[in-house]
Amino acid sequence: MSEYILVTGGAGYIGSHTVLELLSNGYKVIIVDNLSNSSYDAVARIEFVAKQAIPFFKVDLRDYDQLAVVFQAYKVTGVIHFAALKAVGESSQIPLDYYDNNVNGTITLLRAMKAHNVQTVVFSSSATVYGDVTRFGDNLMIPIPEHCPTDPTNPYGKTKRMIENILEDVYASDKANWTMGILRYFNPMGAHPSGLIGEDPLGIPNNLLPYLSQVAIGRRDKLSVFGSDYDSHDGTPIRDYIHVVDLAKGHISALNYLKKSTSGLYREWNLGTGKGSTVFEIYHAFCKVVGRELPYEVVGRRAGDVLDLTANPSRANEELEWKAELGIDDACSDLWRWTSANPFGFNLDNYSWKIVGDNYENRAHTVENGDLSVTFLNHGAIIQKLSYKGVSVVNGYENPQDYSLKTNPFFGTTVGRVANRIAHGKFSLNGTSYQVTQNEHPNTLHGGLSGYNTRKFLGPVVKEKEGIFTVEFYLKDADSPDGFPGNLDTYVKYKISQDTVEIEYQASLEDGSSVDATIVNLTNHSYFNITPNSTHDNTILKLASNQVLEVDENKIPTGKTITDTRISVNEPLKVTKDINYDTAFVVTKESHSIDTRGHELQQIVEASHPDSKIKLVISSTEPAFQFYTGDYTDTKGFGSRSGFCIEPSRYVDAINSEEWRDQVILKKGEVYGARIAYKIIG
Repeated sequence: MSEYILVTGGAGYIGSHTVLELLSNGYKVIIVDNLSNSSYDAVARIEFVAKQAIPFFKVDLRDYDQLAVVFQAYKVTGVIHFAALKAVGESSQIPLDYYDNNVNGTITLLRAMKAHNVQTVVFSSSATVYGDVTRFGDNLMIPIPEHCPTDPTNPYGKTKRMIENILEDVYASDKANWTMGILRYFNPMGAHPSGLIGEDPLGIPNNLLPYLSQVAIGRRDKLSVFGSDYDSHDGTPIRDYIHVVDLAKGHISALNYLKKSTSGLYREWNLGTGKGSTVFEIYHAFCKVVGRELPYEVVGRRAGDVLDLTANPSRANEELEWKAELGIDDACSDLWRWTSANPFGFNLDNYSWKIVGDNYENRAHTVENGDLSVTFLNHGAIIQKLSYKGVSVVNGYENPQDYSLKTNPFFGTTVGRVANRIAHGKFSLNGTSYQVTQNEHPNTLHGGLSGYNTRKFLGPVVKEKEGIFTVEFYLKDADSPDGFPGNLDTYVKYKISQDTVEIEYQASLEDGSSVDATIVNLTNHSYFNITPNSTHDNTILKLASNQVLEVDENKIPTGKTITDTRISVNEPLKVTKDINYDTAFVVTKESHSIDTRGHELQQIVEASHPDSKIKLVISSTEPAFQFYTGDYTDTKGFGSRSGFCIEPSRYVDAINSEEWRDQVILKKGEVYGARIAYKIIG
């Protein structure tokens, strides 16, 4: 049974960065968070960055029964405890909430740990437990060592110190078995260098840099500097600002130290740089990164604030073999990268998501941009709904669980690893023969029994810039159950404007893959019906090609290209009941590129209908497209000819053709790419 580290508050600012560091150090992680001051979007992005799914439980730590469920379901060997209300100023206004949440939550957590024989904990404490160390005079305790007497000056700090006392008492009750690391740190700042994870406080930020970053992007008018009459060189308070990534690594170092302990242990460590910076010094450093001076106003001191909180981190440097490596400039640059790409954090107007299954793995994500509304599912990175001015454009199940029906004709899904058919499920690559699952006798269709239509994609990462939304999913196709060689990293990015959904596919072999090449052919499998009718009959199509691949009785190309005499290029074709297609059309015979994203989008189909007020235009960078009239659709809510499918892709069974195979062979170090666009006019 796998062993896990449970991270409380793992969706929060420091917690999310620590989870990433745990994963990069080979730990398996469970996140518990009540999302009161955080967002599940942070968890989705952690998974996207780490390229792996993470068990998540929305649990309030004060609920013992729910906590017990987590401990019973997983083998937890240690806990990193972040979950807490944490705003100094707010704690003075609602102290009872802070004592109830922070202290009672920790007591319940410790009871659950003890009941399930988990006796290793790293506690996220705070330098606020030291209080105003200038009370000792002459900077006797600055920088602050761990032996400095504690005397917190606000309810937040008092809850942290009270929890330390509780932990110490629990340790004293069983010194042989409890190992406890108390991390007192100072002012975290910055963001993950990917720009995908950062601080996203709900409501008005309580910390300097998150507030300043919101001023920089126009969300706040100006920065309030709380006091300029402190005994510092510029009159503002001095703090030890530490990059959040360094801080996260400190938690891993503490956990590793506790894991190596041969007996019980209770130990405090300061995590800091050992160098204090004033508020104005941080302000100027951030302004330099942004490239302009930002407005600020000096106001009165904040209740509970003290002059100097600078760490003496020598104990952590020596015992944990940990040291802060990133500076203020790094933190400001990373923060600005995060803020620039995510000006409203994880919260975007006109984007929403909801759980559509038993847990957070199954979610529906909806973007509304002008007259266009699109809903995506993590399952298969599916387009579940697409409507324009209230007119539905694609077929899809209302109940997301129905996408697992055996009768589902791949509605809206990403199909792969190889779309369309592979003859007899056989191919050879670099002298090795492969047999993949045959799910459409005698062939393999759309990736086999465990194709991408059956898989849960991670993410998405959702962003908005200049009126364009992007929704990006990720799938690690490792050790393919269908027998495809190599571990494949696959990204599906949807770009949504006010009238167009564009899809970009990107895939590459992992560096550690055991093979030097694999085969890839990705596309979307939406069925379209732009009419208000139950079938698409009498839809008028203009196709960009009348050249088709000749196929045998098993729908496998013979190697010949022939002309479909029913079609004149870009001339109207009325799709009546007697016109049936499941046919591969050739757009170009020239393209053998594994990455077509640099090609111009070429219109391949235009669809209209006498009963419809809208027109659909489909474009792609691909050398072919499959056209289905959907005659054999027979599934819940949808019958024959309820929608037509246009599937831009590489040639059918390209891998088994010497002439076409370069279209689908992806070598290590290369990138597969393709683009598709659905534009709606009306």
